[in-house]
Amino acid sequence: MSDLGINTGQGASPPPAAEGVEVQTAAVFEHSENDPESSSDEEPSEQPAPRAAPEGQFVTGTGAAIRPLGFVITIPDLRNGSLVNIQQAAPKASMSALYHWPVVTGLPWTRAVDAVEHIIRACYAQHIHAMGANITDAQSADARKKAIVLGAIRAGAAAAYKIAAQDLTRSELSPSGMLYQGGRIGQSANGGTATGRWAAAQTMAQMDRAEEGVVAMCVYMGMAVPVLQGVSLVMTGHHYIPTTYGLFKGIKKQALGSVTPDVRAWTEALGETFDDMAFHKACHPIAPALKRSLSKSVDVALRLKASGHGSAAIRLPAVPSEASGGKAAIALLRSAAPTLKQMGHSITWSVGEQKMFDLEHAAEGAPEAKACDQVVKWVSDNSDKLAFCAGILQHVHETTGSGKNTILSAYSVKRIVSDSPAAVSQGVMYARAASAKLRTAMESGAFQDPLITC
Repeated sequence: MSDLGINTGQGASPPPAAEGVEVQTAAVFEHSENDPESSSDEEPSEQPAPRAAPEGQFVTGTGAAIRPLGFVITIPDLRNGSLVNIQQAAPKASMSALYHWPVVTGLPWTRAVDAVEHIIRACYAQHIHAMGANITDAQSADARKKAIVLGAIRAGAAAAYKIAAQDLTRSELSPSGMLYQGGRIGQSANGGTATGRWAAAQTMAQMDRAEEGVVAMCVYMGMAVPVLQGVSLVMTGHHYIPTTYGLFKGIKKQALGSVTPDVRAWTEALGETFDDMAFHKACHPIAPALKRSLSKSVDVALRLKASGHGSAAIRLPAVPSEASGGKAAIALLRSAAPTLKQMGHSITWSVGEQKMFDLEHAAEGAPEAKACDQVVKWVSDNSDKLAFCAGILQHVHETTGSGKNTILSAYSVKRIVSDSPAAVSQGVMYARAASAKLRTAMESGAFQDPLITC
């Protein structure tokens, strides 16, 4: 079987053509009774009509072996079968050799941050090697900046998640020409010294004070990048795309909030290239399955929060984008609850919370897909009730005059509102009635005991 899941037929001889079959392709097609060329005044020929080739046999020759091309693509069953078994069919292109992860032989994850300068030099050498000969000074300077970000992010990620060789995608690794031994980094006797990577690494000049500050910031950010890539993978199937940039923006803002002006200036001068190196290229070689698993862990979320990576922790546990409406729906119900209870009515969202819990703790593959479908169905089945609550929240938001309401601005809530305008209007009227009831109670002096205990 090939990577496509299709029998290539290689190694097997094709069946011979059927004995006695004459090769006359015209015999494959039959004339229609209405075809003017099929009727003739001549007597029918005594020669028997040629026969078509039997199904499953070659008409002539031995055929050509089927050879799949050099790409990997999953073929889903788009006609029937279970939806939960369908996988993404997008071709998976390999990352450019410019950004491969150069392996420092023998370097344990426990010493990754200590050896960050050598990891950066290895990334620089890999970039120079991949570009080939006749490199300009501008290209060398660009490679240096990219290497600083790549190496520092990787050092932080490797140390925080104990990254070992089996956690990396083999096709995105390269030798570094470096060897860790006895607490020192030296030239390796194999693994790429012939390519000049070791020599190239030594040509990179020492980092200045601002660059060292960038390294410290990137090591901190690197502790969150693999998990955030996992969130993006769960949501979209991609490590980092424009629609998921918002996932990473928080940790960048958090990191830049505590750096010196020269570090901030260095980072901002690199522009979008910084984001591409830090959030896409640096941790791309870490196995996607590991990143997805980390991003779905409640325990990892707690660890990130405790380590000072709160902006990343709030993204966990990750759920597929089609189920993100479940979180928004629960938040919507929570916000509408005070108004409903004020009117003496009850509201619960325990069913939705349970379905979200099941999804967040579901195993990879079919269990996750089934749990995701259940969340989507729960939101769909309760769309009118959710639209009613959106109307309540809309009125409360408008009357209080507070800032932007993030719940109402969520895409899934906007869609619910647009699909059920009547229910939204009822919610607005209900909220107005609740406001009138409260105003009457206040004017009459009838207040409920607030039960305040401090």
